[in-house]
Amino acid sequence: MAKNMSLSEVVVIIPYTDSKVLLQLRDIKDDIPFPGCWGFLGGSIGAGETPENAVERELFEAIGYRPGVMNKIGLDIITELKNLHSHAFCCPSVTPVEKIKLGEGLDVGLFLLEEIMTEGLYSCKMRKSFPVAEKTYLYNTLRKLWEYLKR
Repeated sequence: MAKNMSLSEVVVIIPYTDSKVLLQLRDIKDDIPFPGCWGFLGGSIGAGETPENAVERELFEAIGYRPGVMNKIGLDIITELKNLHSHAFCCPSVTPVEKIKLGEGLDVGLFLLEEIMTEGLYSCKMRKSFPVAEKTYLYNTLRKLWEYLKR
């Protein structure tokens, strides 16, 4: 998510296919939120950058993907991270997970909501389970995604 904890705004992107969402296994680095946890793709909004511009850049940096459609589904304030403003976007995922070329993070995977709400998710690449980032935030953001998709 954020590359610099002092920044106040980030974007998260939720590529989805059918009933599954693409999550990233975050790098194990002390200077990022939720290191070594599964979470949304995304990152910080640069100086002079709009959330929409940041979404396109971050998604391309993370997995080399440029979607034709990107939809904003919400804004959350994460009090656990010094009132970080998180702009959430979603887009359809058209690239099979096996063909994703990961530019950031340790792994990616497609998961059902029921799987995401468990204690950990298995990384095929790392061959072990890792925890999920802050579940309440993930759940609330995914709820917004499902509501958006029902429209």
